[in-house]
Amino acid sequence: MINRCDREQAKPDQALAQIQGQLSPRCLPLTIGNGAGPAFTQVELTLGPRAASAAAKEAGGRLLEAVVESNDALMERYLGGETLSDEEVQEQMKVAVASRSVFPVLFTSGEKDIGVVELTDALVQFGVPASNPMGRFLHQGAAAGSGNGERVPITTGAGDPFCAYVFRVVSDPYVGKLSFLRVFSGVIAHNGSFLNPHTGKQEKVGKLVRLQGKEQEAVESASAGDFVALAKLEGLKTFDTLLADKKLVMDHLPLPTPMYSRAVEPKSKADEKKFAESVPKVVDEDVMVRSTRDSRTHEMVISGVSQLHLGVIWDRLKSRFGVEVLVKEPKTPYLETISAKGSDHYRHKKQSGGAGEFAEVWLRVEPMERGKGVEFINSVFGGAISASYVASAEKGIRAVLDRGVIAGYPVVDVRVDIFDGKDHPVDSKDVAFQKAGREAFKLAVRQAKPVILEPIVSLEVTFPIERMGDIQGDLNRRRARVIGADSAGDFQTLKAHVPLSEIADYASSLGSMTGGQGVYSIEMSHYEIVPSSIQQRLVEAAKAEMEKED
Repeated sequence: MINRCDREQAKPDQALAQIQGQLSPRCLPLTIGNGAGPAFTQVELTLGPRAASAAAKEAGGRLLEAVVESNDALMERYLGGETLSDEEVQEQMKVAVASRSVFPVLFTSGEKDIGVVELTDALVQFGVPASNPMGRFLHQGAAAGSGNGERVPITTGAGDPFCAYVFRVVSDPYVGKLSFLRVFSGVIAHNGSFLNPHTGKQEKVGKLVRLQGKEQEAVESASAGDFVALAKLEGLKTFDTLLADKKLVMDHLPLPTPMYSRAVEPKSKADEKKFAESVPKVVDEDVMVRSTRDSRTHEMVISGVSQLHLGVIWDRLKSRFGVEVLVKEPKTPYLETISAKGSDHYRHKKQSGGAGEFAEVWLRVEPMERGKGVEFINSVFGGAISASYVASAEKGIRAVLDRGVIAGYPVVDVRVDIFDGKDHPVDSKDVAFQKAGREAFKLAVRQAKPVILEPIVSLEVTFPIERMGDIQGDLNRRRARVIGADSAGDFQTLKAHVPLSEIADYASSLGSMTGGQGVYSIEMSHYEIVPSSIQQRLVEAAKAEMEKED
């Protein structure tokens, strides 16, 4: 359906050409309008005797050819010059739509109710009935599209084994959880049971309801073709497949990755418990929302498809669960490492009347490959310090790894070699060597040309080809490195490596540059050393933050 054909500067023909070029040439108009923009006042069918205008007849001829091509017998009669009856064409149209041989396109104006009757009539007349499984299969494997192991065609009879699909879940603070089902085959009844796909155990069916708007009607059973909801049954998720006694899954459409992320926390400390309980419920009922607790920045990060989408989530948390939230841009998970070798030592000595503290640690550090973590080596020779005190020094160093040395970010990819030291028979103890190890490590790192690493993501952005200049200029401003390009019709796709810190506002910028026609996806790629100017800024910001805390 192409809507809003009555809008100023609307170009329905151009929209149809884009659909045919980017989706399928088999997208053919079932209706056409008498104009575009304000001149769009009515539509006429292209198929059948009601096609009066020359344009409608021309479009109807192309549609008729596509329809009869899906049936060899009809095609032979059509090419032989025989006139096909309207009934034959209508029946074959249903088959062509169901087999995806034809995709009818209809032009409408929802606001002015133009073409809406024809649209609803087409849905009734040519829409695929629920009894048609559309070639769906059940298969083993948790991931959609895995197709591993047993493949079982889906049947749609009321007498067939029970099979249902969870297409939505809703958590209501008063009603509880509702899991909406489409029953493909068989029967589900009150006090019956089915196999829970997550636990592998039989689940008893409690209350079954049929919904009409906000009205709920309790029902005793539902059979193939029905849409019902299971009430107060925890554990089910959207896209779950429910069967009587097998654990198989039905594929669902691939979903875009939520790209717009914000760090969020409850506005009031008193709401922390409610916040922790309500976020999983909101995520559970919206498949396009993700929530993660970043282990490096210790923030709760919620991701959605857009700023507007997350705004709806914040409103939902407030209206349904009574939780107001504070929202901010997520922190970038920078890391620290070294780019050269360094060596230093530290002596910790404390005497205050009673038992004192003494420890001396000598160590060296050197860089390791990316992703290797932190490695400790004990090279102490001749028992200068005992193995237990070397372990204490290592414990002190590990304590500082998460807090960082130059800017407060975790330290990674460093080899630490403790090679010498001194202890005292009375004053040396575990805590003293922890302190000495920690300070010696800081000194050695500062001598080893410390650097900050920033996360680099792989960005893939698709946009109208005429926006190429704007997109490339914007990517250059974000320190992106283009690594590939492709085109499809009027759209261009660029692949690039971009610092994560530079694309926090990319969703809104891309929308502005492309008029909402651009889409993008990102995934984590690797870490790289930040430019020196940015490192200096991060170090200064960390110092200012520490002074503020002090």
